[in-house]
Amino acid sequence: MCNLDEYDMIFNRLNSKFTGDISKNILTHEPLICNCGTYNELTQLLDESMKMEFSGFETVLFNKQLTNLIHCPVTAKGSYIIPDTVETIGIEAFAKCKNVTSVRIPLSLKSIGCLAFESCISLTTILIPDSVIEMGFRIFSNCTGLTSIYVQAKSPMKLDIDSDIFYNVDTDNGILYVPQGTKKYYQHANQWRKFKNIIETESFQHLSTLN
Repeated sequence: MCNLDEYDMIFNRLNSKFTGDISKNILTHEPLICNCGTYNELTQLLDESMKMEFSGFETVLFNKQLTNLIHCPVTAKGSYIIPDTVETIGIEAFAKCKNVTSVRIPLSLKSIGCLAFESCISLTTILIPDSVIEMGFRIFSNCTGLTSIYVQAKSPMKLDIDSDIFYNVDTDNGILYVPQGTKKYYQHANQWRKFKNIIETESFQHLSTLN
């Protein structure tokens, strides 16, 4: 699996190959839908890049169908709204994006890959919609600024005891917001029960403006 430095190297090489801003290009290679792929696979794609189809959408790398968000450059800043077409946030997709302050996750999302938001230290609030059915290892690890997590699911997602979803997140002072009548379930569920402050909320409708 490629690491983030290699991905950014690829972004730089793509930028030199194409006129204009890399922010207007999207790599559209099907084998990247399910995983990052190896560095050799990605460099091979670059060698064949003139044969590939690119289309525009901000600074983020997607598959052709815009259903899989593969990578956000670590230089990204501010707020980002994930397109409603996205169903998967890939492995390390936003990892080390230290200047990203908010990410709005669409209701279409089904899975979040391992280390997806690792070391997003400026991220303060996140909403996990009830459409999400799979969450990988240490998704929010080292998100030291994360203080509010909103979870729409009325039944806590079953997470492995060693998945460390919230590794190095301040679960003593941070707040986990859950649907009305579900607090007792989250208090006894793996990973979720790490939060000392679990608050029930009646509606998540206002959260469209949070991120």
